Amino acid sequence: MAALALLALLLPGVLGNEFSVLRSPESVVFRDGKWPIPGDRIPDVAALSMGFSVEEDLSWPGLAVGNLFLRPRATVLVTVKGVDSLALLKNVVSYPLENVDLLFLSELQVLHDISNLLSRHKHLAKDHSPDLYSLELAGLDEIGKRYGEDSQQFKDASQILTDFLQKFADEMYNLYGGNAVVEVVTVKAFDTPLVRKTRTVLQTKSKAVKGNLYNLAHRYSANYAVVFNIVLWLMLGIALAVIIISYGLWNIDPGYDGIVYRMTNQKIRMD
Repeated sequence: MAALALLALLLPGVLGNEFSVLRSPESVVFRDGKWPIPGDRIPDVAALSMGFSVEEDLSWPGLAVGNLFLRPRATVLVTVKGVDSLALLKNVVSYPLENVDLLFLSELQVLHDISNLLSRHKHLAKDHSPDLYSLELAGLDEIGKRYGEDSQQFKDASQILTDFLQKFADEMYNLYGGNAVVEVVTVKAFDTPLVRKTRTVLQTKSKAVKGNLYNLAHRYSANYAVVFNIVLWLMLGIALAVIIISYGLWNIDPGYDGIVYRMTNQKIRMD
């Protein structure tokens, strides 16, 4: 499931100008060179480096075959927006990116790749652990900034995205046997207004609120149920044992051979 979630993180990286590899294991070999790579093929590079297959062959010499039996367990991609390149260390391998405006189409391709990969490996959707997919699509926003939200390009892209999301939801729903929830959140912008708060030197310190402000229940430890059951049944067992022993002592009949009777009888005879 980690590899599938990785593809969603790769989406914002297709409009950059440089692709760099900061760290990689010995089993994944990135050759040193200036071979340009299309921005929409970065998800394929990540998939191939982790041992997954891609639909379209990637004829890019930057990624060597490496060790097929030792694949990385995780891939992390950090996208820096606003700059073309960074002053990284000399031992960092970097490749130029072809500036193609394919962010929107690459996002649709990634959605298709996720559903296609799950359809080929259905055991990933039938394990006993719940799965969570969180995808962020920014291609439609870029089209709106480039052409305007009133343009025909933006309207067509919105319709294509709507149809594709519905198809993607149906595929994911069917892959999980009708036991999946597919949700969409539309956000205009993540920008929040800046709020400036001031305070005077003479401002008195507010008194701390004592007690439970929200009347929340007490937070119990995870071992509370175990300890409670041990104490409960132990106390019940001790109480039953005391009752049984007391009842037996109260109704005991030593008879003529009992030590109590013999001691009392000898004392009477001596007197």
